[in-house]
Amino acid sequence: MISMKKIAILTTAAVLLAGGAFLSRTLRAETPASQTQQQDRKMQYVGKPFIDLEEAAPDGKMHKLSEYVGKGNWVLVDFWASWCGPCKREMPNVVAAYEKYHAKGFEIVGLSFDNKKDAWIAAITEWNMPWIHLSDVKGWDSLASSTYYVRSIPDNLLIDPTGKVVARGLRGPALGQRLAEIYGN
Repeated sequence: MISMKKIAILTTAAVLLAGGAFLSRTLRAETPASQTQQQDRKMQYVGKPFIDLEEAAPDGKMHKLSEYVGKGNWVLVDFWASWCGPCKREMPNVVAAYEKYHAKGFEIVGLSFDNKKDAWIAAITEWNMPWIHLSDVKGWDSLASSTYYVRSIPDNLLIDPTGKVVARGLRGPALGQRLAEIYGN
């Protein structure tokens, strides 16, 4: 026969197991969005007008994104940081695109996720990035991150001459290919 003590232990174990299964389902339901949901959230900006924001240039002067976007030129808004290894590896592609198409009206606005101003400014020179740069020097807490749902860098937005976001995440040869479609070789 099973003693009362064993029944109490088995009952407690059953309750804990059932509760654990419930808790597991509850935690799964409350965890951050899946990769697909995150990608969908990032891509929600494509096809819509850009969202303006204001950050400082390296000289400390405040500038709005609208000073550069929606003014008749194609603009790449490039999200990066000096401490980001993948950003540094991607930068030669971005520099090549700028050098090839800038004279045809292509512009880049770099929005840095740095939290150290000196490192940000040094990388602009070291990585040969002669375009417009803005940052609030708040790292992942930057206005750019919250405005455009940036959860990893490098990332970017390609914005048409009217101010509409037409693409996101153009990396490697994809940026050059897209610009070749726009401007021709």
